[in-house]
Amino acid sequence: MSNHHLEEISSGRGERVSLYIRWNNARLIIHVDPSPSSTDTTTIENSFIERYNVASDAEDDDKADTLANEILDAIVGAGKTVFDKLAPPPAQLAGISTDLHTLLLPDEYAFCFRTLDGKTELIRCDIDGTHDGASLDPFGHPFQLHVNDDFNLPRFSTKDIRVLENILHNGYIARVAVDGSEICSKAGDSRGPEAAQRELDCLWKITTSQYASTIRVPKLLGLITTPDDKRIVGFLEDYIPVSDTWELSTLGSIDAVSEIAPDRRRKWASQVQETIHLLHQIGVVWGDGKASNVLVHRDTDDAWIIDFGGGWTDGWVNPELSGTVEGDEVAVKKIFEFLEVLD
Repeated sequence: MSNHHLEEISSGRGERVSLYIRWNNARLIIHVDPSPSSTDTTTIENSFIERYNVASDAEDDDKADTLANEILDAIVGAGKTVFDKLAPPPAQLAGISTDLHTLLLPDEYAFCFRTLDGKTELIRCDIDGTHDGASLDPFGHPFQLHVNDDFNLPRFSTKDIRVLENILHNGYIARVAVDGSEICSKAGDSRGPEAAQRELDCLWKITTSQYASTIRVPKLLGLITTPDDKRIVGFLEDYIPVSDTWELSTLGSIDAVSEIAPDRRRKWASQVQETIHLLHQIGVVWGDGKASNVLVHRDTDDAWIIDFGGGWTDGWVNPELSGTVEGDEVAVKKIFEFLEVLD
């Protein structure tokens, strides 16, 4: 049985809408263009584009999601047989892991969706949507991170990293096995290369600091490269196990703070404060400080700081304070307030 889900939907040139669909171990890029033979809304594509643009302009996310699922169903109905031939279901038993290369950098196939004589069909095209036949590059999306000569970390190909659990998106964050060790991989970043580069630089400074053995931040363990051109597209770090109970995987996932013992809340707040203090001593700023960026270690019940990609989150740090020591101090204060602990 085929597995598929919508990864992303975006508006491109003019009124075009493109859908990125994970189909088994491949990615399908489906371009939906206005019908050249009709300017009204009688065709599926014209109706969808008009309604989707209206919902997007109105920032009606629920409506946009409903429309995305509607066009996804039409695409699957028109192309399932073709998609299964291009990307058949993996012939492996459930539970057997795949490599990071397959998850992060799948083969890509592009189609243009259209209605002809009242029937929907999919025409093979190149990635940009022209009808010249596909010349597809499975490395179309990853970016490159940069390191200095002093980054003396081992490098591992995406094909040599075995995925145990896909944590976020399709390979952005995963629990993986490398040389028999269970660690965490971060490859790419939905916020762009600047965020990933910032996190890599911060973690390297932490890993090589005098506090590397004590500070509660995942330490760098290696770099992730593409097998052909050896580009660095991510990094490996300590895996911090969290509770199987979702309500206590991060501080931000706690629904009823008052039900947590006061001593535990005070410990977590103090640990966050201590970690931020040490970070500032070595010239590292947390950036996007908030409760959901604090993991609770399953075995030790300690608070670990994650996410050094920068940015800010409404309600935690004001944008003008993003990336500053003052912004971190505001975030720590708000975490104390969230945990109902007196500073």
